Amino acid sequence: MEHHAQSVDDALIGGLSYKLKPGASYVTNRRSVSYFASGGNQYSPNGVKVMKFNLTGDQWMDPSTFRVMFQLNNKESGPLNFLKPLHWNPAIFFRRCRLIAGGQVIEDIDNFNRLSLMLTALKPEEEQLEIATEGFGSFDNHHSLATGDGTNNEDLDERKEYRENDFNESGVIATSRRVLFKPMLGMFNQEKLIPLRYCGGLQIELELVNNLTEPIFVGLNSGINYKSVWDITDIQCKCDLLTLDNSLENEYASHLLSGKTLPINFSTWNHTNQTTNSESDFSIHINRALTRLKSVFVTLHKSDSDFYKECNTFYHPMANSGYEIYDFSLENQVWLQIGSKLIPEYPVSGVSEAYYQLKKAVGVPFHIMNRWYRTRRYIVGLDCEKISGAGFTGLNTKAGDLLTVNFRNCGASGSQPSRMYCALNYDAVLNIKDSGVELLD
Repeated sequence: MEHHAQSVDDALIGGLSYKLKPGASYVTNRRSVSYFASGGNQYSPNGVKVMKFNLTGDQWMDPSTFRVMFQLNNKESGPLNFLKPLHWNPAIFFRRCRLIAGGQVIEDIDNFNRLSLMLTALKPEEEQLEIATEGFGSFDNHHSLATGDGTNNEDLDERKEYRENDFNESGVIATSRRVLFKPMLGMFNQEKLIPLRYCGGLQIELELVNNLTEPIFVGLNSGINYKSVWDITDIQCKCDLLTLDNSLENEYASHLLSGKTLPINFSTWNHTNQTTNSESDFSIHINRALTRLKSVFVTLHKSDSDFYKECNTFYHPMANSGYEIYDFSLENQVWLQIGSKLIPEYPVSGVSEAYYQLKKAVGVPFHIMNRWYRTRRYIVGLDCEKISGAGFTGLNTKAGDLLTVNFRNCGASGSQPSRMYCALNYDAVLNIKDSGVELLD
């Protein structure tokens, strides 16, 4: 031990280092700007559903500051007539999102609201609170820790004192409410600044849900009548743009003119769904060739109810158990097969192991309580990377390997899921060149 202790190199500790923090004088200006949708200013599922934004300029966009802001209007406002979103993330109102750069589609996500709510559930509670504060959230009135397991009347009373489920944690809307959210797109969740000039600007398309009732609760609850007629107005994109001094701008221009590129690596999603034919044992095949598949996330859905709908619930057969009690007979098995490779080598058996595998796939702490996970927050995550945290270590499926998700014993009679949703998380690179952009996936 002494030998190792004597061989350690000394370094000046932070408290004794008086070197000033490096500056960034080459950034000459920062602007907080707003982009408005081209076309009209009123959108609803019964009218114009698609809103388009053209993000142009000569500056560099800071993707961490990007937000979509809109005003949700209750069209039947009046005494005890309120609007009740089923989640505090405003992304619940949008079923599809596309990002286009230089005329090329960079990201195209279907069932965008369901994917957004899945990714929101896989964030730490502090970050969920931040999303809720910008959105419809009001669950700061609840405690965050469960005091019981809901198996007796005393526990049922205590369950009312903490954040039980997300569907009842968004605030009601009497007339209108203005909210913001950050789209769960890979380009806006990476740290590189985006040069709008060199990538031909960005175009964002958001499409509303198909039906007025999809993202909201409709009916009578606790003496309050929740209505279903709404529209969206005053929608805009907000972000910060940075201006660089001429010398640095000229260096980037010379770099591109010499035939070199500016590569931006980001992690994006392919989101699909297929029917399970309401069977207990099923295998779903996914046809998608990717150079570096990082992870696979699987969720299930059975049928819509008043509070639990396709966009906001990730079903497990135990959701049908009385008082949401753990039921061993409803445990299932799941595994992923890519070509001849099994992930994991033995099937995942039960919710505890599924949660363990999900933690490996996510890689950071997240906030899902035990009761949530085995009922309405059942998310299966399987890590496909050779080493977590390193770049481009995922599986290559370009050789034509078939990707198959297998479930066994998934529910007893009447409790089997009806659909399976599969989200493939993979590495992509946006290559910015003098002649345009190129997407590599």
